[in-house]
Amino acid sequence: MNRPEAKLNGKIPFLRVVRLLFIIITTFLTHLLALKINPNILYTELSTITISGFIIAVIIVFIESQIRDAFPQELVVGLFGLLCGLSTAALIQTALPDTLDTTTKDITRLSLHLFLGFFGITIGLRYAHRLDFSVTKFLTRSEDRLFGATIVDTSALIDGRMVEIADAGFLTGLIIIPSFVIQELQSLADSQDHLKRSKGRRGLDISKRLQNCSNCEVELLDEDFPNCKEVDKKLLALAKKYEGILLTMDFNLNKVAELEEVSVLNINQLTQALRTVVLPGEELRLQLLREGKEPGQGIGYLDDGTMVVVEQGRSLIGNTVDVIVSSVLQTSAGRMVFAKIPSLNHTANHEIDTASSEPTEPKRQ
Repeated sequence: MNRPEAKLNGKIPFLRVVRLLFIIITTFLTHLLALKINPNILYTELSTITISGFIIAVIIVFIESQIRDAFPQELVVGLFGLLCGLSTAALIQTALPDTLDTTTKDITRLSLHLFLGFFGITIGLRYAHRLDFSVTKFLTRSEDRLFGATIVDTSALIDGRMVEIADAGFLTGLIIIPSFVIQELQSLADSQDHLKRSKGRRGLDISKRLQNCSNCEVELLDEDFPNCKEVDKKLLALAKKYEGILLTMDFNLNKVAELEEVSVLNINQLTQALRTVVLPGEELRLQLLREGKEPGQGIGYLDDGTMVVVEQGRSLIGNTVDVIVSSVLQTSAGRMVFAKIPSLNHTANHEIDTASSEPTEPKRQ
């Protein structure tokens, strides 16, 4: 069992028990506090106060459960901002005039604590990432979260289909974009070559779109391997270190990762697996778009992009024809379908039969 699975099976059920105990204890204490303040309280009022305490406890637990991957740096800075906001509220209270009645003072104090405390904690969390706590081991983010994560390659970001896969819910969990991958995309975006510049900018745009995906969590990991000069070697080293899954479109990197026993996700393989199954003898209807490499061949495509090579179809380019699949060839680069036009085969066979049935003139001796 790897480390993420140990976390899932160990800590999360314990957290659920703690949350349930918190809700029960908070509700019970609210009930006792209401009885202590007013022993003669009516049953309906006591029930209302108890239910209110239960609802408040549930809201607190819900807010806590939505906080993901909060690490000590954010917690400490947020708490410091809260204390600053409450301290400011206390200083402002001392300047309140004594002529105010008790009700106005209580409402003013509550409002000051509420608003200044809120602004203090939000401002602290907003700028927590700018502070450097690297010298303290306690305030650094734990590396356990990185084990089993998906590590994205440059080619996968340039391709861009991973965003649609993530939006559909097929790509979840923690997705890591290494800093050296972002640097490679930036160098491509700054290139003088138009094609490279377009690829680099597309990769950066896909990185931004992936961060906005709600089904997965994206983290930019600032970790490098100075001993490795090539980006592919750095990706393999990072995947080995954290036992992660490498997401790539690079065919050669895919093969090297398999040799080094690194888990790989290749979107091209996923696309090939989802293509329509075509069997020999099956009838298809498609449009011939261009000529093939061999004489007389025509090329058409299925809806999923599979190329169909049609024999004797060159003369019908631009037309939609009915064909019969003769064979299917599966290669490492994809799948090719070979087909024939049944009307042409019938005509050819008819001409052969007619020629063979014609009487031949006997040879003169």
